[in-house]
Amino acid sequence: GIYQTSPLSVSTLFHIFEVLKNLESHRQTFQQIHRDRSVNGVPVPPEQLQDMAERFNFVSTSSHAHLIKLEFWEMKYRLMAFLVLAESKLKSWIIKYGRKDSVELLLQSYLTFTEGHRFFEQYEIIFTSLKQAAKVYVKSDSSIDEAEGVSKFLSDATAQWKNLALEVRSVRSMLEEVISNWEKYSSTVAALQAWLEDAEQMLNQSESTKRDFFRSLCHWIQQHMDMNDAGNFLIETCDETVSRDLKQQLLLLNGRWRELFVKVKHYARADEVDKLRQDYQDGINTLKMFMDATNEKMTTPVQVSFLNVRAFVQDVEEIKHKVPAMEAACKAASRTAQLLTKDTPPEEVSQMMAVMSSIKEQLSKVRERCLPLLRESQSLLPPLEEMEKNITGFYQALEKASHITSTMDSEGPVDFKQKCQELATFTHSCKKCLTVIERTHQSIQKIMNSSKTLQHMDMKLLQKRVLDLQASSQSTEWRKHVEANSSLMKRFDESRLELEKVLKMAQNCLTERGNPEELLKKHTEFFGQLDQRVLNTFLKACDELTDILPEQEQQSLQETVRKLHKHWKVTDISVFIIPVILHSQSMKTLRPYFST
Repeated sequence: GIYQTSPLSVSTLFHIFEVLKNLESHRQTFQQIHRDRSVNGVPVPPEQLQDMAERFNFVSTSSHAHLIKLEFWEMKYRLMAFLVLAESKLKSWIIKYGRKDSVELLLQSYLTFTEGHRFFEQYEIIFTSLKQAAKVYVKSDSSIDEAEGVSKFLSDATAQWKNLALEVRSVRSMLEEVISNWEKYSSTVAALQAWLEDAEQMLNQSESTKRDFFRSLCHWIQQHMDMNDAGNFLIETCDETVSRDLKQQLLLLNGRWRELFVKVKHYARADEVDKLRQDYQDGINTLKMFMDATNEKMTTPVQVSFLNVRAFVQDVEEIKHKVPAMEAACKAASRTAQLLTKDTPPEEVSQMMAVMSSIKEQLSKVRERCLPLLRESQSLLPPLEEMEKNITGFYQALEKASHITSTMDSEGPVDFKQKCQELATFTHSCKKCLTVIERTHQSIQKIMNSSKTLQHMDMKLLQKRVLDLQASSQSTEWRKHVEANSSLMKRFDESRLELEKVLKMAQNCLTERGNPEELLKKHTEFFGQLDQRVLNTFLKACDELTDILPEQEQQSLQETVRKLHKHWKVTDISVFIIPVILHSQSMKTLRPYFST
């Protein structure tokens, strides 16, 4: 089985392995001997040759199985040798350590072995090859016991490596910790020895000098603790000789320290008090800065507008979020003040308590005021945003209306009626926006009048903006244009409709068929009753419209008049056309509303 000790040495196994791998060359040598019946001219008995032939044939037929088994044994012994080496190295690292330089050399040796020689990677390579060789070996050998033995060996080797790898990896952290403690111990010992020399001489100085010198006593207390922690660690991990030296050194230093500390320990409280005073003052300064900034933000007048109020709301939200932290800072400062009472004159204690009481009261007022102020300020944002949107809409409509009334189209004819409709649309937009603005302004005013927290909000700017909008709506020149043009257009449309009615009746008379005498009588009666004022009214309306029309539209309408004259001549309404022609000399324009 795998766990049975082989009677062959490892070197012998490797020799056999090499022989079997080179079996073909040995075969050729044997065949030559068999042909010659001799070796180097010395005859070989036939029975010996036959025995050799039988033995060689046996080796040849079983060589493949032997090679597979030997390949598995080779990888098995490589892994075993690797694990033995790893355990040997581990034993050389898990020792009682010496001084810092020897530990550093040990760490360097460890790094060279594990990283330089790729210790963990090499194991993976060997173990992977072993598993592959074992798989082939078990497949070629039908023995159940042999297969179980191979499986058990792989399982045991895996478990052994898991524990071994864990211990090897932990060596580095241990060595680094030992080196770190040597560094800490050496530095603290050197510093503490120098300080003890100065401190022992300082005992003969004046009280004020000693107080100043021992102000840093808390720092040296910590240094003394660090020295002992590092020293005790090294005593436990180093060899007996080093541990004995460390114990002796610590014994001497701790003796000097105890003798000095008994005389100066009361100065440590002075340093602690100074630190408490500084912490208290820092806390008070932070609280005062917060209160000053908060009071300024909550009381500084704010001109009411959407952007200003939104910025104010953001400031109040920030204050709200900071209040819990400031309350915690106030409690911390209060605890610090309590700790200082034993080492502070009564009048100074009274002053500190008064300051803390004032700050607590101010913080309480800020918390009480913050929520309603935030809520009421936020309630202003929706109406202010709506107001800003309508103010923008008002001025945009006003600008477009003013542009129509103040510019001429130089690129071609423009439909005057369409311009009037656009002006009317913009007028309606301005009125609608102004209505919303006035209503929203009243809502905001109502909120302000009923609020007890928004007294610092100034409505003057908002009121002025509303008044400016109302003045712009009432006194702008474009409104006069719209009203005047609308009146002229209405008058023109009425006279046009009346004239078109008369022309249609006249056209019907001229195209009517029947008895000439009756038709003449009927036509004479119709044209005799025709009121000349209908034409005069239309021509006057045309003249008035011409005065406000651009030159391009006048030219277009003059072309329309010429076409109308031609139509009248074709229909031969001579009785009616004469006054029209007479009046056409003074008619400057006609609107193209006549049917052709």
